[in-house]
Amino acid sequence: MSASTEPWVSSTSTALYGSKSLRLYIWGATPTLPSLDPTSLYAATILYATFSSNPQFQIQLVSATTSLPRVPLLQVLDENNLTSEVHTSIESILSFCVAFGLDSALQTDAELNAKTLALHALLDDQLLDLTLHSLFSLPPNYRTTTAPAYSSIGPLDSNPSSSTLAKIASLPLRFQPSIPSRLRNAVETRLTAVGLWGLGGKEASAQSGEADDLAARAGIIPTKKRGLGATQKEAVREEFEKSKLTRQASEVLEVLDSALESKVLSRGEVGSLDAKVFSYLAPLLLAHPKLPIDTLPRLISTRYPKLAEYLSQTKEKLYQEGGVQWLSQSEAIKTPPTTVAEGGSGGEGGGLWSYIWPSFGGGGLESKASFTTNTLPQAQYQSNQSSGARRKPNSSASPEDRKLKWGRAVWICSAVVGLVGYTFASGIVSVRIVSPDQIEEEEEEEGEEEEEAEEEDVEDEEQGWQFQSEEDMEDELEEEMEMDEEEEDEY
Repeated sequence: MSASTEPWVSSTSTALYGSKSLRLYIWGATPTLPSLDPTSLYAATILYATFSSNPQFQIQLVSATTSLPRVPLLQVLDENNLTSEVHTSIESILSFCVAFGLDSALQTDAELNAKTLALHALLDDQLLDLTLHSLFSLPPNYRTTTAPAYSSIGPLDSNPSSSTLAKIASLPLRFQPSIPSRLRNAVETRLTAVGLWGLGGKEASAQSGEADDLAARAGIIPTKKRGLGATQKEAVREEFEKSKLTRQASEVLEVLDSALESKVLSRGEVGSLDAKVFSYLAPLLLAHPKLPIDTLPRLISTRYPKLAEYLSQTKEKLYQEGGVQWLSQSEAIKTPPTTVAEGGSGGEGGGLWSYIWPSFGGGGLESKASFTTNTLPQAQYQSNQSSGARRKPNSSASPEDRKLKWGRAVWICSAVVGLVGYTFASGIVSVRIVSPDQIEEEEEEEGEEEEEAEEEDVEDEEQGWQFQSEEDMEDELEEEMEMDEEEEDEY
């Protein structure tokens, strides 16, 4: 992969001598941020907050493809460029960073720890849904910003001097059109459940406005109607939905603004809470190209300028000029992240069997959407784990994932039971339980039937084959001759 033209992006193909590589697979790369995806950006941010100043580790970003079990995914390589650990969930990546000193100040401050936990829960429960709504639910934002970012591979090249021929030639290696649509379906299910999908902007209003414009250009005068017309009603409803969306966002942003003033946020070093606030708000405010429907970005910039400045400062701390290194696909494929399981505890399960039984393998198709609500394990602020403890496998499935997996297993089992039941009910296969006495009687009856059949065969053979002497033959000839003579006399 050639080096990007963005000043904060560089390219690398090999790790520094004697250093370990932290290879993070993410998607949603943009010219201004490592990722537009909130969860992928969160994983990258906590890695840079923990290891950017540690010379023993080198962080490498790789564009994820649909072949990975989950995204984001962290692959830890040793000094010999061999995979030692693979973390396939944001919870596992966070625990890995905590073990190396992330949020170390929270271990000695119980009050600050409690406030941090409460803010984590608030961000996961409300702010993440609002961010996903702006990225995926609003059609102009999805077409202009979200879809190009999620379908690209590697940092987007925004250099206008790049030749058109070079851009066209690189499309097959830099474009994955199936990822945005798959993720949008997953996000639609999530936001529909909380009543946010389509709130504040719909295709119907845009189409209605276009129809009115075409009618006016054609000289068609609409008939007068009492009250508001369809277009006016749609506009009123859209404004009402935007105000509702703004009110929900303001409730969360007010809390974050207060946390910023009380130094729960921005305490010097970037912690997991700072990383989450940045990862959930930066895609709205720092995305490139900018979101066409900028309800939330405009709200942050106008009513919460300190929060907007805090996001810019966090970006400058973590993603300095030339600090983000992207690894090409050709280099990453030499050491794929499938040699060890999560935490380095064994072989990585998966394949076809992971779609059949939920407890086997690293995850199925439903696991590939990176949006999770349970992004903060309770044990993350305990004492630092030992290297052996970090290698123990941990459960990364959220309650929703477990419900889906067990539901799939129950569905498969019920299908098998139904098929077997139909086979026996239709008489294709029958089962009869008999006692030993009945078996002996049936064997005796079968023996008698065989003897009777043999006797009948002997009688048939005796009747079909009879011996005829010469005298009998002469008598038959004489009788035939007499019968012939009688017939001649009659004539």
